[in-house]
Amino acid sequence: MGRLIRRISLWRIQFTRALENVGINEDRMLILLSIMVGGATGLGAHLFYELLELAYDHASASDGLFARGTYMLILLPTIGAILVGIITSTFASEAKGHGVPEVMDALCRKGGKIRPRVAFAKAISSALTISSGGSAGTEGPIVQIGAAIGSSVGQVLGIKRHQMNTLVACGVAGGIAAIFNAPIAGVLFALEIFLRDFSFRTFSPIVFASVISTSLTHALRPDEGGIFEVVNPELYTFRGAELPYYLVLGVFCAIASVAFIRILYFAEDVADKVKIPNTLKPAVGGALLGLLGIAYVSIRHPDLVPEFYSNGYPLIRQAIGPDLISVGLWTLVGLGFLKGLATTFTLGSGGSGGIFAPSLFMGACLGGAFGIAMHKLGLIEETSASAYAIVGMAALVAGTTHAPLTAIVMLYELTRQPRVILPIMFAAIVTTSMAQYLLRESIYTLKLVRRGIRIGRVADATILRRLHADQVPTVPAPLVRPDAPLQQLLRMAEDYQSPDFVVVDEDGKYTGIVVAEDIKTALLQPEAVPLLVVAELARPAVPCIHPSDTLDSVLDKFARLRVNALPVTGQDDVIRSMITRHAVMDVYQQALDEQG
Repeated sequence: MGRLIRRISLWRIQFTRALENVGINEDRMLILLSIMVGGATGLGAHLFYELLELAYDHASASDGLFARGTYMLILLPTIGAILVGIITSTFASEAKGHGVPEVMDALCRKGGKIRPRVAFAKAISSALTISSGGSAGTEGPIVQIGAAIGSSVGQVLGIKRHQMNTLVACGVAGGIAAIFNAPIAGVLFALEIFLRDFSFRTFSPIVFASVISTSLTHALRPDEGGIFEVVNPELYTFRGAELPYYLVLGVFCAIASVAFIRILYFAEDVADKVKIPNTLKPAVGGALLGLLGIAYVSIRHPDLVPEFYSNGYPLIRQAIGPDLISVGLWTLVGLGFLKGLATTFTLGSGGSGGIFAPSLFMGACLGGAFGIAMHKLGLIEETSASAYAIVGMAALVAGTTHAPLTAIVMLYELTRQPRVILPIMFAAIVTTSMAQYLLRESIYTLKLVRRGIRIGRVADATILRRLHADQVPTVPAPLVRPDAPLQQLLRMAEDYQSPDFVVVDEDGKYTGIVVAEDIKTALLQPEAVPLLVVAELARPAVPCIHPSDTLDSVLDKFARLRVNALPVTGQDDVIRSMITRHAVMDVYQQALDEQG
């Protein structure tokens, strides 16, 4: 094994040098790697899709395991959950739950490093969960699969940390693009939720990965269109006078989103406290789901698998189609509630799957029920009711993920329906704003916050650009001459709050800075201390801070220069004070708290 690792390292060095010799720098190399990751993720998504189809065929309600009797409604989810518990407990604990927070955690704390086995464990456990009736979707699994592929490529080639994060995001974008046939939404999902960086250097490799992954999917499944592609586009109408109704729907979806997040995490807390082996915890959720399913079919459909089992796509297609009115208002309300409960049982107990499909289902039910109610009140035409189901889908996804751009584009690519894009945009923003007011964290970031990891929202980065250096408290600048002895600095350190010293010449002109780290290094040789002067320790290339500088540029200087304090100049370019890294972060944190 050691010999293999050495060979890989040698090949990696030779490969990097060969690229440099032909003029391929880091950015261009990242583009090449993104194409590689996009292709691998597209293939991985196709294999995962085929695995799901195979599992569905064996568990179908027509001639599969579910057709053998009502008792299978509890037996199959329980057995599937037991197998999932064995896989996640034995091979990869990261594969349980909806998976996206685990990838975000890897980006924050592990430098983007994800074990390759996570992809295999997540694919198999999610296929078992969904096909056996567990209420979950494919977004979480494909995110972890794509992220593991991107991370594995980066680890083999030994790329830098900031590039590793981009490569992981390429895998995420490629996975979402391939599994949902939604290349633009895949790009936005990776940027809006994971990287929170829309710069061209980050954007371009992710676009390449998404395009390659989707192109490969089209080649392998040429007849694949939008998952919920609308057959009759004339079905939907929209009038500007309906915007107030969509405003109300957006508020309802925000409340439902926050309630779903709270209940799901409450279930996870309960599961963590239950004194049974982790292997068996998903089985408890599977059994509860089965009891819920049996109770439902005994009242509603004795010969059918409940609509809230698995991903629930058939009910979604019915809700956004011409037969919405026939489903019934209270049936939709009940199914939306049961879907939330079923998802809580499945994922809260440790099952494996994503939250996109449940969110789409609940949004379709809530939006469809709202549309029917508006029609019964005579406020909208019958042809407009189904549009509310589509808008509800986008709004609930936006409310749970706090990613309105992704939700808006995702619903357009899933339905290929441009007629309702305006109310989708309107309701998604209303829901996101209201959901963030009720609960600052999304369904993804809340898990990280509970672990002590804080992930800023996309908007948080703009705070640094609104704040300026003159809003940060400063400390007096200790000024020294280049010919001053080092011992003088040691005596001055007792009188100043800054551990760094500003070097100025006889005319008061700034020439450099002496940092505490360099002083500590010099003190390791006590015999040299009496002989050293400031000029020998000063760093001349350290720039000054102007009061009008924005904090994003200030922090960038701190990060690049690795210093704890920087000199601040006045309008006359004379050194007035020092600004510390700690003070900048305090102001930034205060601004974040005020916004939250």
